[in-house]
Amino acid sequence: MSTPTMPLADPRAEDVRAYIGAVRAWLADLPAEEVEDLTLGMEADLAERAAENGGRLGELLGDPEAYAAELRAAAGLPPRAVPEAGPASHGFWARSVDDARRETTLRLEQWPWLRDLRPVWWLARGWVLGWAVAAVLGTGHVLVLPLLGAALSFWWGRRLASRAPSGAALGALRAANVLAVVLLLPAAVSVLDANGVGAEDVSYQPPAGLSLDGAPVSNLYVYDAQGQRVEGARILTPDGRGVFVDPTTTSGSPEELPYRPDGTPDVRNDVFPLVIGDRDPWADPGYGWVPPLSLTPLAVTPSSSPSASATGTASPTPTPTPPGG
Repeated sequence: MSTPTMPLADPRAEDVRAYIGAVRAWLADLPAEEVEDLTLGMEADLAERAAENGGRLGELLGDPEAYAAELRAAAGLPPRAVPEAGPASHGFWARSVDDARRETTLRLEQWPWLRDLRPVWWLARGWVLGWAVAAVLGTGHVLVLPLLGAALSFWWGRRLASRAPSGAALGALRAANVLAVVLLLPAAVSVLDANGVGAEDVSYQPPAGLSLDGAPVSNLYVYDAQGQRVEGARILTPDGRGVFVDPTTTSGSPEELPYRPDGTPDVRNDVFPLVIGDRDPWADPGYGWVPPLSLTPLAVTPSSSPSASATGTASPTPTPTPPGG
């Protein structure tokens, strides 16, 4: 298309572009190449006429529909096909589609750079639809099918851009575009989650039982203040829950543990040290450390509260006098 003959800031230039966009919309049923041929040089010609007359093109040339019909007749093309009368809902949707196409054409005339982004949309549409197929079928090909869909969509878009699509192809194109728009956000979120972008790792589950520095504790050996071993100790948390360990993490093989009929270890896991079968609970656990027979007693700090002296003299307690004594 030739360069406009008036500055872009001139309101008449906006009027020219809007008029040409409306004319193109009434020619949208023709192949894209024919539309380009019919409107080639139109912008410069109409800009010159608008500058000479100083009025709006709609007043000078008539409605864009009539002007488009004149272009068709001059080129020996048939008039624009009028859809057959149908139900009211069909007419409403047909008018809505026509309005949307005219609006799209107008926007493309106002922002021509949007035409250069059509290949990007073709790729995105195919990628989203390929992702949807992989998600529905559960094939696991989360990369192959989207790439294949992007390639097919790009080929399809190039093919349809060179000629006006038929009724069936146009319906399939609209359905594919609508479906891709609806699924674009879920597909993007799925990809971001798969790559760990903006999502926390919720797959980690802490080990059952007691842990220390992230590692499970397999047993506890309890000593009192005098350093003597405590048998059958039970440890409670501030909320009254008993501390327990996972007996399968002991140094011995899990096959050495006794099991109940339901398959769970037959070990009381909240009484320490653990009693596993007839094994000595204080025996070498196999971690390079052996529980000693005793520990150094802890220093007992005397109580700061006053206590009664053992040598003090107690006050005599009066003996009650029997009645009548």
